Amino acid sequence: MIRTFLILLCLIESSIINALPFKNTKKYDFLKRKTRSTNGDIGCMHMAAEPGDYKFTSDGSGSVCGLYFISPPEDVIELQFLDFDISCESGLLALVDGWEMNEEFFPSPEDHELTLEERYQTFCNLRKPSKTIVVSQNVALIQHLITEAGQGFRVRVRFVKSPQPCNVVSSTETGIHTLKNFGSRRNCSVSIIYPETVKLDSVDVGVTPKHALMEADFGITNKCMTSNGVDFVEVMGGNSFELNKSNDRKGIVCGMKSNTGPLETIVACQNTVIRLVSSGNFYNTVTFSYRPPHGDEFARSNTAC
Repeated sequence: MIRTFLILLCLIESSIINALPFKNTKKYDFLKRKTRSTNGDIGCMHMAAEPGDYKFTSDGSGSVCGLYFISPPEDVIELQFLDFDISCESGLLALVDGWEMNEEFFPSPEDHELTLEERYQTFCNLRKPSKTIVVSQNVALIQHLITEAGQGFRVRVRFVKSPQPCNVVSSTETGIHTLKNFGSRRNCSVSIIYPETVKLDSVDVGVTPKHALMEADFGITNKCMTSNGVDFVEVMGGNSFELNKSNDRKGIVCGMKSNTGPLETIVACQNTVIRLVSSGNFYNTVTFSYRPPHGDEFARSNTAC
Protein backbone atom coordinates (compact mmCIF):
# COMPACT_ATOMS: atom_id res chain seq x y z
CA MET A 1 0.00 0.00 0.00
CA ILE A 2 2.83 2.45 0.84
CA ARG A 3 4.49 1.76 -2.52
CA THR A 4 1.15 2.45 -4.21
CA PHE A 5 0.93 5.81 -2.41
CA LEU A 6 4.43 6.74 -3.58
CA ILE A 7 3.63 5.86 -7.20
CA LEU A 8 0.36 7.79 -7.10
CA LEU A 9 2.06 10.80 -5.57
CA CYS A 10 4.68 10.70 -8.34
CA LEU A 11 1.84 10.71 -10.87
CA ILE A 12 0.29 13.67 -9.10
CA GLU A 13 3.64 15.46 -9.14
CA SER A 14 3.78 15.06 -12.91
CA SER A 15 0.32 16.60 -13.34
CA ILE A 16 -0.99 20.16 -13.18
CA ILE A 17 -4.33 20.85 -11.54
CA ASN A 18 -5.84 23.70 -13.53
CA ALA A 19 -9.49 23.22 -12.60
CA LEU A 20 -9.77 25.81 -9.83
CA PRO A 21 -10.57 29.14 -11.54
CA PHE A 22 -8.09 31.51 -9.90
CA LYS A 23 -5.50 33.76 -11.43
CA ASN A 24 -2.00 34.51 -10.17
CA THR A 25 -1.45 31.03 -8.73
CA LYS A 26 1.68 29.10 -9.57
CA LYS A 27 0.91 25.84 -11.35
CA TYR A 28 3.27 23.79 -9.21
CA ASP A 29 2.47 25.26 -5.80
CA PHE A 30 0.38 22.22 -4.92
CA LEU A 31 3.48 20.01 -5.20
CA LYS A 32 5.30 21.64 -2.30
CA ARG A 33 3.83 19.46 0.43
CA LYS A 34 2.38 16.01 0.59
CA THR A 35 1.60 14.17 3.80
CA ARG A 36 0.01 11.08 5.25
CA SER A 37 -1.04 11.77 8.83
CA THR A 38 -2.46 9.63 11.62
CA ASN A 39 -4.16 12.34 13.69
CA GLY A 40 -6.50 13.73 11.04
CA ASP A 41 -4.54 16.94 10.34
CA ILE A 42 -3.32 16.91 6.76
CA GLY A 43 -1.00 18.90 4.55
CA CYS A 44 -1.47 20.29 1.08
CA MET A 45 -1.18 16.97 -0.78
CA HIS A 46 -2.61 13.93 0.98
CA MET A 47 -3.47 10.32 0.13
CA ALA A 48 -6.18 8.76 2.34
CA ALA A 49 -6.95 5.04 2.35
CA GLU A 50 -8.70 4.85 5.71
CA PRO A 51 -12.11 6.10 6.90
CA GLY A 52 -12.09 8.85 9.51
CA ASP A 53 -11.97 12.63 9.96
CA TYR A 54 -9.55 14.75 7.91
CA LYS A 55 -8.86 18.39 8.71
CA PHE A 56 -7.04 20.97 6.62
CA THR A 57 -6.09 24.44 7.84
CA SER A 58 -4.59 26.89 5.38
CA ASP A 59 -1.26 28.54 6.13
CA GLY A 60 -2.10 31.36 3.73
CA SER A 61 0.41 30.31 1.07
CA GLY A 62 -2.24 30.12 -1.67
CA SER A 63 -1.25 26.67 -2.88
CA VAL A 64 -3.62 24.54 -4.95
CA CYS A 65 -4.00 21.33 -2.94
CA GLY A 66 -5.52 17.89 -3.27
CA LEU A 67 -6.94 15.28 -0.90
CA TYR A 68 -7.12 11.94 -2.75
CA PHE A 69 -9.31 9.15 -1.32
CA ILE A 70 -9.16 5.46 -2.19
CA SER A 71 -11.20 2.70 -0.56
CA PRO A 72 -11.27 -1.09 -1.10
CA PRO A 73 -12.61 -2.08 -4.55
CA GLU A 74 -15.98 -3.27 -3.25
CA ASP A 75 -16.72 0.06 -1.50
CA VAL A 76 -17.82 3.55 -2.44
CA ILE A 77 -16.82 6.69 -0.53
CA GLU A 78 -19.20 8.77 1.60
CA LEU A 79 -18.19 12.30 2.63
CA GLN A 80 -19.73 14.62 5.21
CA PHE A 81 -18.27 18.08 5.90
CA LEU A 82 -18.30 18.73 9.66
CA ASP A 83 -16.61 22.15 9.52
CA PHE A 84 -16.33 24.45 6.52
CA ASP A 85 -14.89 27.97 6.31
CA ILE A 86 -13.65 29.07 2.88
CA SER A 87 -14.14 32.67 1.77
CA CYS A 88 -15.66 32.96 -1.69
CA GLU A 89 -13.56 36.07 -2.36
CA SER A 90 -10.26 34.27 -2.00
CA GLY A 91 -10.84 30.54 -2.02
CA LEU A 92 -12.74 27.57 -3.38
CA LEU A 93 -13.19 23.85 -2.78
CA ALA A 94 -14.05 21.36 -5.53
CA LEU A 95 -15.29 17.81 -4.94
CA VAL A 96 -14.61 15.39 -7.80
CA ASP A 97 -16.59 12.16 -8.22
CA GLY A 98 -13.52 10.12 -9.18
CA TRP A 99 -9.94 11.26 -9.68
CA GLU A 100 -8.53 14.01 -11.90
CA MET A 101 -4.94 14.52 -13.04
CA ASN A 102 -3.68 16.56 -15.97
CA GLU A 103 -7.31 17.40 -16.77
CA GLU A 104 -7.97 13.68 -17.30
CA PHE A 105 -10.55 11.80 -15.25
CA PHE A 106 -11.04 8.35 -13.83
CA PRO A 107 -13.52 6.97 -14.61
CA SER A 108 -13.36 8.45 -18.11
CA PRO A 109 -16.32 10.65 -19.07
CA GLU A 110 -17.74 8.07 -21.48
CA ASP A 111 -17.73 5.35 -18.79
CA HIS A 112 -19.47 7.33 -16.04
CA GLU A 113 -23.20 7.63 -15.48
CA LEU A 114 -22.87 11.32 -14.57
CA THR A 115 -21.73 14.22 -16.74
CA LEU A 116 -18.48 16.01 -15.90
CA GLU A 117 -20.54 18.98 -14.69
CA GLU A 118 -22.39 16.70 -12.28
CA ARG A 119 -19.17 15.04 -11.14
CA TYR A 120 -17.39 18.33 -10.39
CA GLN A 121 -19.04 20.35 -7.59
CA THR A 122 -17.60 23.59 -6.20
CA PHE A 123 -18.22 25.11 -2.78
CA CYS A 124 -17.36 28.18 -0.68
CA ASN A 125 -19.03 29.95 2.25
CA LEU A 126 -21.94 31.18 0.11
CA ARG A 127 -22.60 27.62 -1.05
CA LYS A 128 -21.49 25.18 1.61
CA PRO A 129 -21.84 21.41 1.24
CA SER A 130 -24.91 20.77 3.38
CA LYS A 131 -25.55 17.05 2.93
CA THR A 132 -23.74 13.73 2.90
CA ILE A 133 -22.22 13.08 -0.51
CA VAL A 134 -21.67 9.56 -1.86
CA VAL A 135 -19.45 9.17 -4.92
CA SER A 136 -19.91 6.49 -7.57
CA GLN A 137 -16.75 4.39 -7.11
CA ASN A 138 -13.87 3.69 -4.73
CA VAL A 139 -11.95 6.93 -5.44
CA ALA A 140 -12.75 10.60 -4.84
CA LEU A 141 -10.84 13.87 -4.79
CA ILE A 142 -11.12 17.15 -2.91
CA GLN A 143 -9.24 19.97 -4.66
CA HIS A 144 -8.96 23.27 -2.81
CA LEU A 145 -7.38 26.70 -2.94
CA ILE A 146 -7.61 28.55 0.39
CA THR A 147 -5.55 31.73 0.50
CA GLU A 148 -6.65 33.07 3.89
CA ALA A 149 -4.62 31.66 6.79
CA GLY A 150 -6.68 29.83 9.40
CA GLN A 151 -9.54 28.93 7.06
CA GLY A 152 -10.16 25.35 6.02
CA PHE A 153 -12.45 22.36 6.42
CA ARG A 154 -12.97 19.09 8.28
CA VAL A 155 -14.51 16.16 6.44
CA ARG A 156 -15.67 12.80 7.75
CA VAL A 157 -15.12 9.87 5.40
CA ARG A 158 -16.85 6.49 5.48
CA PHE A 159 -16.40 3.48 3.22
CA VAL A 160 -19.75 1.92 2.27
CA LYS A 161 -20.31 -1.38 0.46
CA SER A 162 -21.42 -0.90 -3.13
CA PRO A 163 -24.35 -3.10 -4.23
CA GLN A 164 -23.05 -3.18 -7.82
CA PRO A 165 -19.34 -2.24 -8.04
CA CYS A 166 -18.31 -1.00 -11.46
CA ASN A 167 -15.29 1.31 -11.87
CA VAL A 168 -12.36 0.63 -9.57
CA VAL A 169 -8.80 1.82 -8.96
CA SER A 170 -6.74 -1.06 -7.59
CA SER A 171 -4.19 -0.36 -4.85
CA THR A 172 -2.38 -3.68 -5.21
CA GLU A 173 0.06 -5.06 -7.78
CA THR A 174 -1.29 -8.61 -7.50
CA GLY A 175 -4.85 -9.79 -7.23
CA ILE A 176 -7.99 -11.26 -8.73
CA HIS A 177 -11.12 -9.31 -9.64
CA THR A 178 -14.54 -9.87 -11.19
CA LEU A 179 -16.32 -7.28 -13.32
CA LYS A 180 -20.08 -7.55 -13.91
CA ASN A 181 -22.62 -5.40 -15.73
CA PHE A 182 -25.59 -6.85 -13.79
CA GLY A 183 -27.53 -6.85 -17.05
CA SER A 184 -27.22 -3.08 -17.48
CA ARG A 185 -25.96 -1.00 -20.37
CA ARG A 186 -22.77 0.38 -18.86
CA ASN A 187 -18.99 0.22 -19.11
CA CYS A 188 -16.91 -0.81 -16.11
CA SER A 189 -13.15 -0.83 -15.68
CA VAL A 190 -10.38 -1.64 -13.23
CA SER A 191 -7.38 0.69 -13.36
CA ILE A 192 -4.12 -0.66 -11.94
CA ILE A 193 -1.34 1.92 -11.75
CA TYR A 194 1.43 -0.57 -12.45
CA PRO A 195 2.70 -2.59 -15.41
CA GLU A 196 0.87 -5.91 -15.22
CA THR A 197 0.50 -9.35 -16.70
CA VAL A 198 -3.26 -9.90 -16.99
CA LYS A 199 -4.86 -13.33 -17.35
CA LEU A 200 -8.55 -13.70 -18.19
CA ASP A 201 -9.57 -16.61 -15.95
CA SER A 202 -13.26 -16.75 -16.86
CA VAL A 203 -15.22 -14.93 -19.57
CA ASP A 204 -18.98 -14.73 -20.14
CA VAL A 205 -19.41 -11.66 -22.33
CA GLY A 206 -22.05 -11.23 -25.03
CA VAL A 207 -23.38 -14.76 -24.48
CA THR A 208 -25.87 -15.04 -21.59
CA PRO A 209 -28.94 -13.16 -22.89
CA LYS A 210 -31.39 -11.08 -20.90
CA HIS A 211 -34.16 -12.31 -23.20
CA ALA A 212 -34.83 -16.00 -23.79
CA LEU A 213 -35.43 -15.51 -27.53
CA MET A 214 -31.79 -14.53 -28.13
CA GLU A 215 -29.46 -17.33 -29.17
CA ALA A 216 -26.22 -17.88 -27.29
CA ASP A 217 -22.89 -18.70 -28.94
CA PHE A 218 -20.06 -20.33 -27.02
CA GLY A 219 -16.29 -20.07 -27.28
CA ILE A 220 -13.90 -17.12 -27.34
CA THR A 221 -13.45 -14.67 -30.20
CA ASN A 222 -12.22 -11.16 -30.95
CA LYS A 223 -15.09 -10.59 -33.41
CA CYS A 224 -17.35 -8.82 -30.95
CA MET A 225 -19.61 -6.66 -33.13
CA THR A 226 -23.02 -8.38 -33.47
CA SER A 227 -26.59 -7.43 -34.31
CA ASN A 228 -27.45 -7.84 -30.62
CA GLY A 229 -25.03 -5.16 -29.50
CA VAL A 230 -21.37 -4.54 -28.76
CA ASP A 231 -20.18 -6.50 -25.74
CA PHE A 232 -16.51 -7.22 -25.04
CA VAL A 233 -13.70 -7.09 -22.51
CA GLU A 234 -10.49 -5.31 -23.44
CA VAL A 235 -7.08 -4.97 -21.83
CA MET A 236 -5.44 -1.59 -22.31
CA GLY A 237 -2.21 0.08 -21.29
CA GLY A 238 -0.87 3.61 -21.34
CA ASN A 239 0.62 6.41 -19.28
CA SER A 240 -2.53 8.43 -18.50
CA PHE A 241 -5.98 8.07 -16.96
CA GLU A 242 -8.03 8.43 -20.13
CA LEU A 243 -6.64 5.81 -22.49
CA ASN A 244 -7.18 5.98 -26.23
CA LYS A 245 -9.50 3.08 -26.96
CA SER A 246 -7.75 2.24 -30.25
CA ASN A 247 -4.09 3.15 -29.74
CA ASP A 248 -3.86 1.79 -26.18
CA ARG A 249 -5.81 -1.45 -26.67
CA LYS A 250 -3.66 -4.55 -26.13
CA GLY A 251 -6.34 -7.24 -26.45
CA ILE A 252 -10.10 -7.69 -26.92
CA VAL A 253 -12.30 -10.78 -26.50
CA CYS A 254 -15.91 -11.84 -26.05
CA GLY A 255 -17.73 -15.15 -25.72
CA MET A 256 -17.89 -17.74 -22.95
CA LYS A 257 -15.12 -19.85 -21.50
CA SER A 258 -13.78 -20.73 -18.08
CA ASN A 259 -10.16 -21.54 -17.32
CA THR A 260 -9.23 -19.69 -20.49
CA GLY A 261 -5.63 -20.87 -20.52
CA PRO A 262 -3.36 -18.73 -22.70
CA LEU A 263 -5.50 -15.56 -22.70
CA GLU A 264 -2.72 -13.56 -21.06
CA THR A 265 -1.69 -10.01 -21.90
CA ILE A 266 1.51 -8.25 -20.83
CA VAL A 267 1.12 -4.50 -20.32
CA ALA A 268 4.46 -2.74 -19.84
CA CYS A 269 2.86 0.66 -19.20
CA GLN A 270 2.35 2.92 -16.21
CA ASN A 271 -1.40 2.24 -16.18
CA THR A 272 -3.08 -1.11 -16.89
CA VAL A 273 -6.85 -1.11 -17.50
CA ILE A 274 -9.29 -4.00 -17.84
CA ARG A 275 -12.54 -2.64 -19.32
CA LEU A 276 -15.90 -4.40 -19.74
CA VAL A 277 -18.17 -2.84 -22.38
CA SER A 278 -21.84 -3.88 -22.22
CA SER A 279 -24.80 -3.17 -24.50
CA GLY A 280 -27.38 -4.12 -21.87
CA ASN A 281 -28.58 -7.14 -23.88
CA PHE A 282 -26.52 -9.66 -21.89
CA TYR A 283 -25.46 -10.52 -18.37
CA ASN A 284 -21.70 -10.05 -18.72
CA THR A 285 -19.06 -11.28 -16.29
CA VAL A 286 -15.29 -11.49 -16.53
CA THR A 287 -12.88 -12.71 -13.84
CA PHE A 288 -9.21 -11.91 -14.26
CA SER A 289 -6.00 -12.17 -12.26
CA TYR A 290 -3.01 -9.85 -12.46
CA ARG A 291 0.57 -9.74 -11.28
CA PRO A 292 3.77 -7.81 -12.08
CA PRO A 293 5.49 -9.00 -15.28
CA HIS A 294 8.69 -10.99 -14.98
CA GLY A 295 11.84 -9.64 -16.56
CA ASP A 296 11.58 -11.83 -19.65
CA GLU A 297 7.93 -10.83 -20.07
CA PHE A 298 8.93 -7.19 -20.35
CA ALA A 299 11.28 -8.19 -23.14
CA ARG A 300 8.51 -10.13 -24.89
CA SER A 301 5.89 -7.42 -24.48
CA ASN A 302 4.80 -5.84 -27.75
CA THR A 303 3.02 -2.97 -26.03
CA ALA A 304 4.05 0.59 -26.87
CA CYS A 305 3.31 3.18 -24.18
